[in-house]
Amino acid sequence: MDNIALIDGSQRYFSDNVPDALGLALYQASTQTDPARKERLLLDALARWPHALDTHIALYKLYFRTARYAAAERQVWRTLTEAARQGGFTRNYRRLRIDSAPWLQDQSVARLYLFSLKALGVIRLRRGRVMAAHRVLSKLLELDPTDEIGGSNFLGIARRFLIEEGGDPLLKGENL
Repeated sequence: MDNIALIDGSQRYFSDNVPDALGLALYQASTQTDPARKERLLLDALARWPHALDTHIALYKLYFRTARYAAAERQVWRTLTEAARQGGFTRNYRRLRIDSAPWLQDQSVARLYLFSLKALGVIRLRRGRVMAAHRVLSKLLELDPTDEIGGSNFLGIARRFLIEEGGDPLLKGENL
């Protein structure tokens, strides 16, 4: 898990409000080399702290790294649902607008939603669902026009795939 980094001698996670016991559980999971053991520890942590987005994110990252893309996509949707619930906005990314939430506020639930939206796009690319990935990543850049989350490179990849498959759907006026 790359969510743990040492900064000024202290551990940092995706958010600043990780309870000490959860931080320890996430750290223990991060030290495991066996993906099945790591998954068990993360699922246990998720059961104990079902509203902690850090655990949700760590779990979909694990599934992605172990090439369990369908499981990763399901977990991303769970994460988006929980982040939307906490942030008071819809989980349906198609209905979101730039003024729906403080998307780029540091350490906000909305920002974690955007990171998870980017993950959804990347997972869909990996699964060969290029048009669906393009839709997600386009919305991400609509909500993050300065590309702080870093979705533009993946959107470019999706666009190149679509062009190779039969032309640029944006030039044809198709609705992605």
